[in-house]
Amino acid sequence: MSATFPQSFSLALRSYSGQVELHEHDFHQIVLPQSGSMEIEVDGRGGKVDASQGVVIVAGARHTFLANTRNSFLVLDVSTHCVGAQKSTAQLLDPLSGKRFFAVRPDIRHLLDYASSNGSWLINSLTMAESWSRLLLGSLLQPDAAPDDLGQLILARALAYIELHLSTPMTVHDIARNAGTSERRLHGLFRQHLNSTPFTHIATLRLNLAVDLLRQTSLSITDIAHRAGYADQSALTHALKKARDLTPASVRKRARDH
Repeated sequence: MSATFPQSFSLALRSYSGQVELHEHDFHQIVLPQSGSMEIEVDGRGGKVDASQGVVIVAGARHTFLANTRNSFLVLDVSTHCVGAQKSTAQLLDPLSGKRFFAVRPDIRHLLDYASSNGSWLINSLTMAESWSRLLLGSLLQPDAAPDDLGQLILARALAYIELHLSTPMTVHDIARNAGTSERRLHGLFRQHLNSTPFTHIATLRLNLAVDLLRQTSLSITDIAHRAGYADQSALTHALKKARDLTPASVRKRARDH
């Protein structure tokens, strides 16, 4: 599926298998993870697109990639040939020429979370896809952190680990170890970038996942509770009532009524 904007953007959700031979194209391409991972080499520099990292393939860059596991990626093609009213877009994108691999920072993570929850609508709505794409470009064109500041990459790894393990018990020690940092620094990064704590962030994501599953699936409330990381239906009901003054049954009823 893809949404195309004349002389500007093309947004698509794609899966890959096997290895693609070395090639290049005359537009910028931004590849972001939805699920799985992909090894990729751009102009001789190797790296990986996974839950913590994306890549910019600038126009004319020679690249090849390998993906052997089940995967899904959001791919944004950005034209470099803009005319008339679109000229400012081409000028705006000049800084992309210096980009390659980038951390999935909290602002980009929020955009990916939105895309995951609204994938079909986003891809098939020209207006929504263009708005989302411009927000992504705005995030990518922000100044990078200093080369010796690994905080954004560490936080991206932590957020990716949390996203992948929502259904299982997690400790701050687990998250910090998998992000390659200390528990103290992890707490500091959450305060600095998210104005939150790891556990508060996890609790919010679990509730969001549970509510999405209640609205969009016919799974039993017990199954949904387990998938969202709750011990049982009672624990989910208690958390939902305390945080949002809702019950699983009321969420489902509202979804049916709309």
